[in-house]
This record gives sequence, structure tokens and C-alpha cells, in this order.
Amino acid sequence: MGFEWEEKGKTDRTTVTAPAYLKSKWCTTDSDKDGRDEDTALATAGTRGENGAKDSAEAAETRVPWWIFGGYTQPDKKSVKFDKAKAYTTKSGLEGSIATAYSKNTPQNGKCDSEGKAITFAFKNSAGDFVTWNLYGAKGVGDEIPEATVQKILSTVRLTKDAPTDT
Repeated sequence: MGFEWEEKGKTDRTTVTAPAYLKSKWCTTDSDKDGRDEDTALATAGTRGENGAKDSAEAAETRVPWWIFGGYTQPDKKSVKFDKAKAYTTKSGLEGSIATAYSKNTPQNGKCDSEGKAITFAFKNSAGDFVTWNLYGAKGVGDEIPEATVQKILSTVRLTKDAPTDT
């Protein structure tokens, strides 16, 4: 699951694997008028590898604004706001960095448009590679996922006992 866009003749994207959705059909519309409905989830969470990251702070800061741009503001980068990463430790003792982002004053053109918010937790997996856990969702709507709930979910992120495999 993810978002893709073209910029300066280059295609860019941000994705997560094995996404989990909160209210997967929160809003449905046929925005491109092709006769097929598109569903918008209220919130989505998932993980991804962060190849090339030098540390967890860099991984978190680099990833988090792309969820806002891809999901809520594109092509407008001016309405994407994000914070510097800070150290974070989950309840299981997993250490890494978190960064948050949100949109502000984003042009709203369609039925399912809203402001967005995102949080990214970057850490090393059991193979020693940087990965991120990402959650993004609609902001400023009646069903918005409360920050206390986001923090509760984030605190439960933990490593699996087995190292990841390429299969």
C-alpha cells in the first residue's frame, strides 16, 4: 500500500507492507470519474525497510513527511509540516526514533480530502537493518484517531523472535 507521484520527470513513491487499516472504507468516491470507486481509509499502519539510512533519526525524518505529501497534499509541499526526530523506546524496550508530520491549510478539492497526520518510528530490526513503522490518517475529522490511541499502538511495536528472511 502506498502513494506514487511524478516530480521533475522522475517517479517517486512511499509504501508499506502488510498494512492494517482503521475503517478501510471510511470514504468512497470515484474521483477520476472512471466508473470505479476508490476507498479511503481513516488510518493506515505498516512497516517498510529504510535502505541507506545512517541512523534511526534520519530514517524517521526522511519517511514521515512523504505520508502527508502522498496521502493528503500532493502536489502541494508547502502545507506539509514535520518535526525533528526524537528518541523513543517502546514498552518491550525497542529503541529508535520517532518523527511526526501533519498538513496545514491543504487545498480541499474532493469529497474524501482532509488534512492528514503521520507518525514514523524508526529502529533496527533483528537483522540489524533500519526499518520504520508508520501510521498515517485523516486529521480534523469527526472519526480522527485520537493521539492517545496512536501512542498506545506505537508503544506495542516490538521485534519478532526470528530474523527476517528474503523468502
